[in-house]
Amino acid sequence: MQLRAPLLACATTFGVTIAGSSQAAAGVNLAERPYGHRLGDGLSLVEGPLPVITKESCAGPATLPGIDVSYYQGNIDWGAVAGSGVKFAYVRVAHSLQFEDPKFQQNLAGARAAGIHTGVYQYFEPTEDAVAQAQLLIDRTGPLQTGDLPPMIDVESADTVGKEAYANAIRAWLDTVEAAYGVRGMIYSGFYYWNDYVGTDEFIDHPLMIPNYNEGCPLIPDYWPSWTIHQYCDCGSVPGVNGDVDVDTFNGDLAALLGYTVGAPVCGDGMCAPSEDPYACGVDCPPCGVIGGDGGTIDNGQACLELYGPQQFWRSEPVGQGGSLNWTNVTEYMDPSNYAVYRLYFAESGLYSLQLWVEKPFGETKQAKYIVSHAGGETVVPVDQSAQVTGWVSLGEFTFSAATDHYVRVNDNTGELNSLELSLVADALLITRLDKPDETTSTTSDESTGFDPGGEESDEGDASTGVSAPTTGIGPSTSGGAGGSSGPGDPGMSEDEGGCGCNGAAGAPGLIVVVGLLRRRRR
Repeated sequence: MQLRAPLLACATTFGVTIAGSSQAAAGVNLAERPYGHRLGDGLSLVEGPLPVITKESCAGPATLPGIDVSYYQGNIDWGAVAGSGVKFAYVRVAHSLQFEDPKFQQNLAGARAAGIHTGVYQYFEPTEDAVAQAQLLIDRTGPLQTGDLPPMIDVESADTVGKEAYANAIRAWLDTVEAAYGVRGMIYSGFYYWNDYVGTDEFIDHPLMIPNYNEGCPLIPDYWPSWTIHQYCDCGSVPGVNGDVDVDTFNGDLAALLGYTVGAPVCGDGMCAPSEDPYACGVDCPPCGVIGGDGGTIDNGQACLELYGPQQFWRSEPVGQGGSLNWTNVTEYMDPSNYAVYRLYFAESGLYSLQLWVEKPFGETKQAKYIVSHAGGETVVPVDQSAQVTGWVSLGEFTFSAATDHYVRVNDNTGELNSLELSLVADALLITRLDKPDETTSTTSDESTGFDPGGEESDEGDASTGVSAPTTGIGPSTSGGAGGSSGPGDPGMSEDEGGCGCNGAAGAPGLIVVVGLLRRRRR
């Protein structure tokens, strides 16, 4: 007898690093983690003759990256996952009735909050009560939310039944879940497994998630014309996840993915969906804060200054504008690891000057580059923080449009040697209106023209700069940073995917490959 295992590959795709797994995937010891294994562990090794491969199905021109997880991944930083570009995730509810995943609620809430389209799945045992298994999933998941993916049945059990009985059990599970949620369930199963143990075309109207460990065209069971999601490796390395994780590809663009999600977003329904943002639907996705007609200040600790990347590399000091600042070390890497984004949401269009507060000795980099998004596009402004005394440093004058996705971004990958351990400071940004009509006078900080930071840790109002303390209680939106304009502060990335982008230090836009973090020394 020959051993049949999924095709495996090692590569880097969609900003996700795939480590060498090769045939090691077939060596998973299920006895050590009988209910903790990941999607596909039960398909890793099957005895039998190698059949003639007759059917491969390739992806279309557009694809999206995703992951699937269980408690085996431990605590996950979902904001970092979203910041890496992951658009969807499946999280495990339970292994049949035998074992409830202890990280399920944490993963479900975290992925949703980060703006990731989230689905739940259950490892299915055909020898157990199918309806009871489905009901457990329904009870633990609760109502689906706008933007959620359909629940998925994981068909790969080592304990099989006859093909007809297996199909009946799958149908009972799907019928129960679909009656509760009004959506068509997803099916996960392998090429060999489905053909050998289920062998029916009864479910080909359901979307298929296919495990096939190669990045090319996966093998799919004979009964489906194509696949919806391809699990192409169990050896991915994704920011925010400790150790290896299953990495997946959705066969389509964001519009196609939204077609599988629950409920089309409607502006005014009180829910900030991943495809909505403060600029398209401010009533559902309020901005992190509003810069009034006279300008204002965005300080660290406020929601409109977002700190991305591994948070342990962002340090806080009790000095600086408003009594605190954040800093991180710069790197020589090609891609940024940590970066800061100031969100600029203007109440009035106009000409404004921008100034940064640099506190010595924390501003040491000589090669900081600030990317300013304004009405005319983007401008890169070099700043030598080391040459400045403590105080305000000008970024220039720019025209901004009201209620438009403007920002200032600075990355840590300045090109300066890691060994120098030079720091980059992220503190207050002062915005001053330059073309305000003479007859318009400044208002006090608690009026609508002041800046309302809306964050949870905002400093007290400063009348001299037009800053007002938050009074509206605006907090992070449900879509987080993952769906937020993928371009905000991310040069070269598209800006057509939407999302709130109004979280403080949540998921970041764009695809960031974090490399060499363990080599970075921090004071």
